[in-house]
Amino acid sequence: MKSYLSLLLITATIGTVTAGELTLHYTKPAIDDVDKDYKKGKSRYIQTALPLGNGRLGTMFSGGIATERLLFNDITLWQGAKRGQDPITQSGSREGAYKNLPKVRKAYQEERFGSEPDSMESLGTEYLSTLEPFGSFTRFTNISIETGHKLKDVQNYKRALDLETGLGSVEYDLGGSSYRRELFVSHPHDTSVIRFTSTETPLTLTLNVNMVHSPGTVQFSDNTLLVPGSVKMVEDDVQFIHGLYIEAPHATITENNGKVTISGAKEVTVYSAAYTDYLPVFPTFKGRDYASDVTNKLQEVKALGYEALRDAHVEDISALMRRCQLKLDFTPSDLPTDALIKKGGRELEVLHFQFARYLQLGCSRTAPVPSNLQGLWNADYTPMWDGDYHTDINLAMNYWLPDLANLSECFHPYVEYLKTVSQSGKITARETFGVNGWSMGLTGNVYGFTAQYKKGRLAQQAGHWLCQNLFEHYNFNPSQEYLEEIYPIMRGAVEFFTEFLAPIHDGTLAVYPTMSPECNYNPDKPDHFTSMRFNKQCYGAAWDQQLLLNLFTDYLESAAKLGNRDPELQATVKKLIPQLSPQKIGRHGQVQEWPKDWDSPRNKHRHISHLIALHPGRDISPLTTPELHEGALVTMKHRGDDATGWSVGWKTCFWARLHNGDRAHKIYKLLLQKKVYPNLFDAHPPFQIDGNFGAAAGVCEMLLQSHLRSINAEASTVDEAAYVAYRPSEDKKTFTPQVPPVELATAPYILHLLPALPTDWTQGSIKGLKARGGLLVDLSWNDGAISTATITAQHDSTFRIYDGKSLTDDITLQAGSTYTIKH
Repeated sequence: MKSYLSLLLITATIGTVTAGELTLHYTKPAIDDVDKDYKKGKSRYIQTALPLGNGRLGTMFSGGIATERLLFNDITLWQGAKRGQDPITQSGSREGAYKNLPKVRKAYQEERFGSEPDSMESLGTEYLSTLEPFGSFTRFTNISIETGHKLKDVQNYKRALDLETGLGSVEYDLGGSSYRRELFVSHPHDTSVIRFTSTETPLTLTLNVNMVHSPGTVQFSDNTLLVPGSVKMVEDDVQFIHGLYIEAPHATITENNGKVTISGAKEVTVYSAAYTDYLPVFPTFKGRDYASDVTNKLQEVKALGYEALRDAHVEDISALMRRCQLKLDFTPSDLPTDALIKKGGRELEVLHFQFARYLQLGCSRTAPVPSNLQGLWNADYTPMWDGDYHTDINLAMNYWLPDLANLSECFHPYVEYLKTVSQSGKITARETFGVNGWSMGLTGNVYGFTAQYKKGRLAQQAGHWLCQNLFEHYNFNPSQEYLEEIYPIMRGAVEFFTEFLAPIHDGTLAVYPTMSPECNYNPDKPDHFTSMRFNKQCYGAAWDQQLLLNLFTDYLESAAKLGNRDPELQATVKKLIPQLSPQKIGRHGQVQEWPKDWDSPRNKHRHISHLIALHPGRDISPLTTPELHEGALVTMKHRGDDATGWSVGWKTCFWARLHNGDRAHKIYKLLLQKKVYPNLFDAHPPFQIDGNFGAAAGVCEMLLQSHLRSINAEASTVDEAAYVAYRPSEDKKTFTPQVPPVELATAPYILHLLPALPTDWTQGSIKGLKARGGLLVDLSWNDGAISTATITAQHDSTFRIYDGKSLTDDITLQAGSTYTIKH
């Protein structure tokens, strides 16, 4: 794995951005209600404090005058679940549930709608759904540091977060002295640091570590505070320690019952090390020597000192943030960020885009689990939706951005998580469905939970959705080593679906039990749809079938590139593809969400999963599938613009893929106006980080798309050159999946430059975007037209370029070489 990761460190040479343009800053502290409100998502702190993180350890700071409030999170810390159980229990699955699968499926085949005892939903709950506790992500600790100062007495207050350096800061003047705090969470040294300084008056600080979990015995010696705790589980409580080392030359430092007072110093630095006993080892999920790790880490940072830690941190973050730079035409306003949100405009759009990249670095680097619904930052004991891994878009959406925006290293935790759930999911596939391969339901935790959701109403599969990101990462970073690493995961997902598929009313093969996340339908009177319950469970939902074709196609390519691996399974997949339930255009001209025409134009639901082949998939395009493109436009018209934060982010991507830059930009502006909190966190509401990532991915999609592939080198237009995955019927209302040709595995990607450039972005540039095929792309434009385009190959690569008017011939570059277009 080391050599693969090292490949991702190759970056393009790019310029610099004025620091002020990439800084969130405010003229007042955040709202500190951390100890006042534990209700799900109600804390204003999470909406106003500023985030720091290294992928595993997260800190937020309030910048309070009387009290600085630091909120700590460890991405592995969950409560209320089980660990260390037998494999079946640990997976959450019911032993032998598959024996009742035929009974459940019969209800689907007979279309027993509603919620009666013999309905699809009720039988799923009775026979297939989990009975095991799921738990939730939970907060770690928070530190209060009292200063003795009062807000009314200070002048020139400023609280800031520099995205380019990853440094947080607080500044103010009081009584002839200037006070400053500087904060960061280091990835190179896995520590959180805050330094207080005063120019004249010595500091007097009182520090206290607070927690909502069961505290252990606090220890204090040699200016080191060790605060242990225990998190309640149904089985096998989680242990952790938060350790602090306090560096304060010439100060008096005393401790009383865990509360530390530092007085008489003009410089105080507090180093934090915090670990749990979690390890990603199924089914125990424990074993880390967390106590020794805390002690050793504090010794390490003590020896290194503040300046060395700071320098290493800034070098790390700056190198990654500078890889991709978006420049639009604006004059920096120096407005506080909360005021900038109200004003809107290009300055805010650039800041929000780079903030998403910063958050990606902060919540997903080398941790053993991926970012969750809150990314990493959570103020609640039990957050909304448990702060879990939702597989009906949210987990995947968290990882749309890393490759597009040149942060491919951030994808590593996603891969590690899929290794775990594909292991646990084998048990779910066997015990719940009686088949081989691996399966995962709607939600996951850090303890290998892969079972079907507790309510049959929300039954679904996830392996095809999760594997889409997995193979896309290969497309951006072609590496045989990585392909070998993920191949068993993809093969396991394919094995599951080849055995799980079942016939439906028209004789085609479909996935069920399932739903179309998280939408309802009224089969008796589709156009009389309301937001009331109606039915969720169905068979052959469009998104399932689209993703299944995506998975099967990716699998065939990976098997071919690994020397024709598993030929029997390949043959099975090729036999099944034409039998899959097709895509359809419904009576309103829409892409059908259901296998029958149950769609309603009145449905405004935030989930639009039946367009997943448009984005993040590749099989619906204005350039290659005109009828499906028109159907997607009708669907988008029905669903409207407004929705929750993450859905608005996804709609930005949809409209970019539909090549309507102004509509994509309109949606993006809607998000910035109504769907962000003062600290730019996405407002679902409450805070949910996928909206940050989805919207930023939409910006990338406006400027560069590379998902289509050329299988005809002689063709001079995209519609003639590009591979099309569906074969239309004579009336062009039904679209049957096609077995991909052998040449698709080596087909060049088509780089579509400025496919959805907004009219408002008349001039600008983007440096360091990534394209499929292992390519880096720099673009500049003026008056809406390309000025220059430079493509740099990180790997040997062949590609074609489409500028909206003409398609080039094949272009071949060796690793390290470039191709430039100038107009």
